[in-house]
Amino acid sequence: MAFLIVKRGEAGDVGKIFELAGDSLIVGRRNSLQRPDIELGDDVISRRHLEIILRDGKYMIRDLNSTNGTMLDDDRILPEKCYELKHNCKIGLGIDGDKARVVLLFKETESTNIIVRKELEQEDKVQSASSDWLKIDEAKKEVWVDGRQKKLSRKEYCLLTFLFKNAGRICSRDEIIHAVWPESKDPGAISDATIDQLVHRLRQKVEPCPSNPVRIVSKKAFGYILI
Repeated sequence: MAFLIVKRGEAGDVGKIFELAGDSLIVGRRNSLQRPDIELGDDVISRRHLEIILRDGKYMIRDLNSTNGTMLDDDRILPEKCYELKHNCKIGLGIDGDKARVVLLFKETESTNIIVRKELEQEDKVQSASSDWLKIDEAKKEVWVDGRQKKLSRKEYCLLTFLFKNAGRICSRDEIIHAVWPESKDPGAISDATIDQLVHRLRQKVEPCPSNPVRIVSKKAFGYILI
């Protein structure tokens, strides 16, 4: 069984889960003329934006010459060409710069309800666990620390958001590189020193005492964890 979770998009769509039942499904914008198999409300989405195909036991995605394009794991895909979907990959609809306005998460599992419930519960715990000192408005790209708004660079914001979404869990350096430098063609080119410097600059803005960090903590040989 496979399904899509709406992770970002119109408020009324976020959190919706669509089961992928059938060999061919059209994802598109709601309209009065025709109804796509998976309906989304954001106006950046075309009426027939993309197709999801089940072929030889594998799920594929194909952009149907949409107006604003489609991304697969942060890379724009070519129209009318099929790409294989992997578990936990991200589908972006409506490209604006290097980001997508709408993001769908592809899941492939036999235990859909159990996994979705656990993930949603985990997200709720992450929000409440770190909301005592940190608030992030992803729609406005704004950050508040201890009730005060902070100005962050783009990379600082990406790192803080990634750590926030994974609060309470050690994030490896490889995971941080993938989240903060998705444009890098060679992840190995991002050195440990580059990551450490970015963490250092971020700590200067979010820690009560940057020389004795208690919010972004280093776990030697493993990575970083947001408390």
